[in-house]
Amino acid sequence: MFILLMLLVLPLREGPGLGLYALSTEQEQQFTYYWYAARQAITDERFADAYALLEFCHMLKPDDATTLMFLGVMYDGMSYKKLATELFRQSFEADPADKWFKYSMALLEQGTEEGEQEALRVLEKAYNIQKSKSTSVDEDLLEQLKRMYINTRQWKKALAMQDELDEQHGYDAYSAITRYRIYAMWGKNKKAIEAIDKYLETDPTNVQFLIFRMEIMERTGAKKEDMYAIFERILSLDPYNLGVLNNYAYYLATHGGDLAEAERMSAITIREQPDHAVFLDTYGWILHLKGQDDLAKFYLNKALRNSNADSREEIQKHINAIK
Repeated sequence: MFILLMLLVLPLREGPGLGLYALSTEQEQQFTYYWYAARQAITDERFADAYALLEFCHMLKPDDATTLMFLGVMYDGMSYKKLATELFRQSFEADPADKWFKYSMALLEQGTEEGEQEALRVLEKAYNIQKSKSTSVDEDLLEQLKRMYINTRQWKKALAMQDELDEQHGYDAYSAITRYRIYAMWGKNKKAIEAIDKYLETDPTNVQFLIFRMEIMERTGAKKEDMYAIFERILSLDPYNLGVLNNYAYYLATHGGDLAEAERMSAITIREQPDHAVFLDTYGWILHLKGQDDLAKFYLNKALRNSNADSREEIQKHINAIK
């Protein structure tokens, strides 16, 4: 068998919002005093006190985005989800460039298509406002938007977010693997391989990236000679990588390769992990192909006993194929 190797409280900003309501000097002083007292109560985990203080702040400035957000956090902690979400919404509407996180997360937690669509709208609004004010958008916002675009299969937009992330912190392995996965999910296998190869130019001995390349080559039906070459390249760097040994052995066995060599590699995997269902299945199938059906059945039945839902069907097919 070929195995796939592939706060409650948030930190407060430095000070409370200005709000839209005009307060007297005395009220401003009260607001500031109680707001910072609430911050200290949160830090000390005196949440009942914090709640009371925040309610007083909210009474003075009903539109203060940070107060609304932290009240939402309080209600969320008490499992009043609808009220918390409404407070997060109000916080976002008061300061959409900064207070997008809690509201978008609350919407996603609803697990509905409508919630997902609204969360995406929230993130895009925050992005557009930040973009209009600065050339640099908050990295966490870019990451969240990228995930949302991937979830909604908007591949070009997901890649655009990765482009902006690269502009901020540079191209690296994370960027390369993100691009590989986006292209693979998009069905653009050639682009996926190009993304891997670009990174391998800078780090040619990176075993994990070579494994990613091996996997997509196998899925796209690469020539046997090319598959042998990638397997050999990986094993030259990591001779006892059990997953690769298993995959190479299974590939040889199922593509008319050297069965003796396949058995040798497969034997290493079950010696190291004698109860691994996939490794046992590979070894049993190789034995069957060599004409050793009695021994093959022993290993295949052991594989079945140790299997999970992901591997059970193929193991059973192998058992059924042996007369």
